[in-house]
Amino acid sequence: MTAPGRPSPVDDGKAILDAAASCYLRLGVGKTTAADIAREVGISRATLYRRHGSHEAIFLAVLTRESEEMAAAARMHLADVSDPSARILEGMLFAIGEIQRRPVHAAVFGGESAAWAATQAIREEALRRIGDAGVRPLLAPALADGTLTEEAMADLSDWIMRILISFAAVPGEGGRHPDEIRRQLSTWFLPAFDHLVTDSSLSP
Repeated sequence: MTAPGRPSPVDDGKAILDAAASCYLRLGVGKTTAADIAREVGISRATLYRRHGSHEAIFLAVLTRESEEMAAAARMHLADVSDPSARILEGMLFAIGEIQRRPVHAAVFGGESAAWAATQAIREEALRRIGDAGVRPLLAPALADGTLTEEAMADLSDWIMRILISFAAVPGEGGRHPDEIRRQLSTWFLPAFDHLVTDSSLSP
Protein backbone atom coordinates (compact mmCIF):
# COMPACT_ATOMS: atom_id res chain seq x y z
CA MET A 1 0.00 0.00 0.00
CA THR A 2 1.35 3.41 -0.94
CA ALA A 3 1.92 5.84 1.93
CA PRO A 4 -0.35 8.93 1.93
CA GLY A 5 1.13 11.80 -0.01
CA ARG A 6 3.62 9.60 -1.86
CA PRO A 7 3.22 8.77 -5.57
CA SER A 8 2.28 5.20 -6.37
CA PRO A 9 4.75 3.12 -8.43
CA VAL A 10 2.43 3.63 -11.43
CA ASP A 11 2.71 7.41 -11.03
CA ASP A 12 6.40 7.48 -10.15
CA GLY A 13 7.54 7.89 -13.75
CA LYS A 14 5.56 11.07 -14.34
CA ALA A 15 6.30 12.38 -10.85
CA ILE A 16 10.04 11.91 -11.35
CA LEU A 17 10.02 13.74 -14.68
CA ASP A 18 7.88 16.52 -13.20
CA ALA A 19 10.31 16.80 -10.28
CA ALA A 20 13.33 16.91 -12.61
CA ALA A 21 11.73 19.61 -14.74
CA SER A 22 10.93 21.62 -11.61
CA CYS A 23 14.55 21.34 -10.45
CA TYR A 24 15.84 22.41 -13.86
CA LEU A 25 13.69 25.53 -13.68
CA ARG A 26 14.62 26.34 -10.09
CA LEU A 27 18.27 25.30 -9.92
CA GLY A 28 19.40 25.02 -13.52
CA VAL A 29 20.25 21.81 -15.35
CA GLY A 30 23.95 21.91 -14.57
CA LYS A 31 23.38 22.34 -10.83
CA THR A 32 20.56 19.79 -10.45
CA THR A 33 21.65 16.53 -8.83
CA ALA A 34 19.95 13.17 -8.49
CA ALA A 35 19.54 13.96 -4.80
CA ASP A 36 17.67 17.16 -5.68
CA ILE A 37 15.26 15.27 -7.92
CA ALA A 38 14.72 12.49 -5.36
CA ARG A 39 14.04 15.06 -2.63
CA GLU A 40 11.60 16.94 -4.87
CA VAL A 41 9.56 13.84 -5.65
CA GLY A 42 9.78 12.43 -2.12
CA ILE A 43 11.65 9.18 -2.77
CA SER A 44 15.12 7.87 -2.01
CA ARG A 45 17.96 8.31 -4.45
CA ALA A 46 18.19 4.51 -4.72
CA THR A 47 14.53 4.35 -5.77
CA LEU A 48 15.13 7.13 -8.27
CA TYR A 49 17.97 5.22 -9.91
CA ARG A 50 15.97 2.00 -9.88
CA ARG A 51 13.02 3.59 -11.62
CA HIS A 52 14.83 5.80 -14.13
CA GLY A 53 18.54 4.99 -14.15
CA SER A 54 21.16 7.71 -14.32
CA HIS A 55 20.71 11.47 -14.10
CA GLU A 56 21.49 11.59 -17.83
CA ALA A 57 18.67 9.11 -18.52
CA ILE A 58 16.26 11.29 -16.53
CA PHE A 59 17.39 14.36 -18.47
CA LEU A 60 16.79 12.58 -21.77
CA ALA A 61 13.36 11.38 -20.62
CA VAL A 62 12.39 14.95 -19.66
CA LEU A 63 13.63 16.30 -23.00
CA THR A 64 11.81 13.56 -24.92
CA ARG A 65 8.55 14.31 -23.12
CA GLU A 66 8.96 18.03 -23.79
CA SER A 67 9.65 17.27 -27.46
CA GLU A 68 6.50 15.16 -27.69
CA GLU A 69 4.48 18.05 -26.27
CA MET A 70 6.10 20.44 -28.72
CA ALA A 71 5.31 18.06 -31.60
CA ALA A 72 1.66 17.97 -30.55
CA ALA A 73 1.57 21.78 -30.60
CA ALA A 74 3.29 21.74 -34.01
CA ARG A 75 0.68 19.34 -35.43
CA MET A 76 -2.05 21.78 -34.41
CA HIS A 77 -0.08 24.69 -35.86
CA LEU A 78 0.36 22.78 -39.15
CA ALA A 79 -3.13 21.28 -39.32
CA ASP A 80 -3.91 23.02 -42.63
CA VAL A 81 -0.46 22.46 -44.22
CA SER A 82 -0.26 19.31 -46.32
CA ASP A 83 2.64 19.97 -48.71
CA PRO A 84 5.70 18.12 -47.31
CA SER A 85 8.15 20.95 -48.06
CA ALA A 86 5.98 23.64 -46.53
CA ARG A 87 5.21 21.39 -43.58
CA ILE A 88 8.83 20.70 -42.71
CA LEU A 89 9.89 24.33 -43.20
CA GLU A 90 7.09 25.73 -41.06
CA GLY A 91 7.61 22.95 -38.52
CA MET A 92 11.30 23.80 -38.12
CA LEU A 93 10.58 27.51 -37.78
CA PHE A 94 7.87 26.74 -35.24
CA ALA A 95 10.25 24.53 -33.24
CA ILE A 96 13.01 27.16 -33.20
CA GLY A 97 10.55 29.66 -31.77
CA GLU A 98 9.08 27.19 -29.28
CA ILE A 99 12.50 26.26 -27.88
CA GLN A 100 12.83 29.84 -26.69
CA ARG A 101 9.26 30.13 -25.41
CA ARG A 102 8.94 26.85 -23.47
CA PRO A 103 10.32 27.19 -19.93
CA VAL A 104 11.90 23.74 -19.67
CA HIS A 105 13.54 23.91 -23.10
CA ALA A 106 14.81 27.41 -22.31
CA ALA A 107 16.19 26.21 -18.96
CA VAL A 108 17.76 23.10 -20.47
CA PHE A 109 19.55 24.86 -23.30
CA GLY A 110 20.12 28.23 -21.67
CA GLY A 111 23.06 29.73 -19.84
CA GLU A 112 25.86 27.65 -18.43
CA SER A 113 24.05 24.34 -18.98
CA ALA A 114 23.76 24.75 -22.74
CA ALA A 115 26.97 22.93 -23.65
CA TRP A 116 26.23 19.97 -21.34
CA ALA A 117 22.63 19.72 -22.54
CA ALA A 118 23.63 19.88 -26.20
CA THR A 119 26.28 17.20 -25.65
CA GLN A 120 23.73 14.88 -24.07
CA ALA A 121 21.04 15.55 -26.69
CA ILE A 122 23.33 15.08 -29.68
CA ARG A 123 24.32 11.51 -28.80
CA GLU A 124 23.04 8.99 -31.35
CA GLU A 125 20.43 7.32 -29.14
CA ALA A 126 19.25 10.68 -27.81
CA LEU A 127 18.92 12.12 -31.32
CA ARG A 128 16.86 9.12 -32.41
CA ARG A 129 14.52 9.28 -29.43
CA ILE A 130 14.01 13.03 -29.57
CA GLY A 131 13.68 12.89 -33.37
CA ASP A 132 11.03 10.20 -33.11
CA ALA A 133 9.18 12.37 -30.61
CA GLY A 134 9.54 15.72 -32.34
CA VAL A 135 10.33 15.31 -36.05
CA ARG A 136 8.65 12.09 -37.18
CA PRO A 137 5.12 13.39 -36.44
CA LEU A 138 5.74 16.35 -38.75
CA LEU A 139 6.51 13.98 -41.62
CA ALA A 140 3.92 11.31 -40.87
CA PRO A 141 1.84 12.13 -43.99
CA ALA A 142 4.90 11.85 -46.27
CA LEU A 143 5.79 8.50 -44.67
CA ALA A 144 2.22 7.25 -44.94
CA ASP A 145 1.85 8.01 -48.66
CA GLY A 146 5.30 6.67 -49.57
CA THR A 147 6.92 9.95 -50.59
CA LEU A 148 9.49 9.45 -47.83
CA THR A 149 11.18 6.16 -46.97
CA GLU A 150 12.17 5.06 -43.49
CA GLU A 151 15.85 5.32 -44.42
CA ALA A 152 15.40 8.87 -45.70
CA MET A 153 13.36 9.70 -42.62
CA ALA A 154 16.15 8.55 -40.29
CA ASP A 155 18.77 10.70 -42.06
CA LEU A 156 16.45 13.69 -42.25
CA SER A 157 15.44 13.46 -38.61
CA ASP A 158 19.09 13.27 -37.53
CA TRP A 159 20.01 16.35 -39.57
CA ILE A 160 17.02 18.38 -38.44
CA MET A 161 17.66 17.58 -34.79
CA ARG A 162 21.28 18.70 -35.09
CA ILE A 163 20.13 21.99 -36.63
CA LEU A 164 17.47 22.56 -33.98
CA ILE A 165 19.88 21.75 -31.14
CA SER A 166 22.39 24.23 -32.55
CA PHE A 167 19.71 26.93 -32.39
CA ALA A 168 18.60 25.75 -28.95
CA ALA A 169 22.11 25.97 -27.52
CA VAL A 170 22.48 29.62 -28.59
CA PRO A 171 20.17 32.19 -26.94
CA GLY A 172 17.60 33.79 -29.21
CA GLU A 173 17.76 32.90 -32.87
CA GLY A 174 21.54 32.70 -32.83
CA GLY A 175 21.75 36.36 -33.83
CA ARG A 176 19.49 35.87 -36.86
CA HIS A 177 16.01 37.27 -37.44
CA PRO A 178 13.30 34.66 -38.13
CA ASP A 179 12.97 35.96 -41.71
CA GLU A 180 16.68 35.31 -42.25
CA ILE A 181 16.35 31.79 -40.88
CA ARG A 182 13.40 31.20 -43.23
CA ARG A 183 15.44 32.49 -46.19
CA GLN A 184 18.39 30.24 -45.37
CA LEU A 185 16.25 27.14 -44.93
CA SER A 186 14.31 27.89 -48.11
CA THR A 187 17.50 28.47 -50.10
CA TRP A 188 19.75 25.68 -48.82
CA PHE A 189 17.58 23.06 -47.16
CA LEU A 190 14.32 22.85 -49.12
CA PRO A 191 15.92 22.03 -52.52
CA ALA A 192 17.74 19.09 -50.89
CA PHE A 193 14.55 18.03 -49.10
CA ASP A 194 12.53 18.18 -52.33
CA HIS A 195 15.17 16.09 -54.08
CA LEU A 196 15.11 13.57 -51.24
CA VAL A 197 11.32 13.31 -51.32
CA THR A 198 11.32 12.94 -55.11
CA ASP A 199 13.95 10.19 -55.01
CA SER A 200 12.06 8.41 -52.25
CA SER A 201 8.79 8.52 -54.15
CA LEU A 202 10.49 6.97 -57.22
CA SER A 203 12.11 4.14 -55.27
CA PRO A 204 10.63 0.68 -56.03
